[in-house]
Amino acid sequence: MHDASKQLLGATNSSARDISTHDSDPASFPAGRAVRLGSDGGLTLVKANGRLIGISLGRSLSDTKKTAVARTGEKVPLVLELKKASGNVTITSYANLVSGTDDVVTVAGVAFTAQAGAATLGQATFQAATSNDATATSLAAQINAHATAGAAVKAVAAAAVVNIYAKAGGAAGNSIALAYTDNDTNVGATVSGAALTGGSDTISDVNYVTKGAKAYINDANGKGDFSTDSTVSDATYVSGVLTGVLEDGTEVPCALVDMPGGL
Repeated sequence: MHDASKQLLGATNSSARDISTHDSDPASFPAGRAVRLGSDGGLTLVKANGRLIGISLGRSLSDTKKTAVARTGEKVPLVLELKKASGNVTITSYANLVSGTDDVVTVAGVAFTAQAGAATLGQATFQAATSNDATATSLAAQINAHATAGAAVKAVAAAAVVNIYAKAGGAAGNSIALAYTDNDTNVGATVSGAALTGGSDTISDVNYVTKGAKAYINDANGKGDFSTDSTVSDATYVSGVLTGVLEDGTEVPCALVDMPGGL
């Protein structure tokens, strides 16, 4: 490709590479995704199912039914997650959350009710006790453990603030609702807005790539991502954000990485 801002996915910019071929269907492991080797010998994208081994180069040139994987290499294109929507909940007074009728924090359609006693993981409750920081930690844990909310967002507590990130990148995350309901007359929390914001489908809005920094790999889809819900790899970014071009012409964000010792 002649446009320096674009990169054909599956084509490395250096001959310094080691490639292996796997029987797994290349349609399930498109070029640019970091892949893992499962216990059954097949490829997987999911952290729980295997260990990182390299970055897919797409269909093998020797057998188009198999997937080629760059196990080591220089300037290998890695597909990036789009910018994610985010928001936050700030606990301002844990005692006020349970001073009368218990208050509620709603995330991704799930109403989490405050309670003074211990909360059970997976239920739509959280413990408001001890301190604002401890209450934020409980709320974050309950969001992540809940089957519905935890599938849509990742919550990270930082002191008294619960930072909430859409799991999927892009503008669709901007529709994830966020709310606080004060059920008496004294406020115990605030939210950043009525929904998560900042998610974008625009490639140039991807803002977490830094040359020389380690690349994080999304634990579910094998894309480059930031630290939340991702695993740090041994690959290092050697470019900024580029426009990656898939086999069918679709354009996605990507960046080049060096991984001389693999992922």
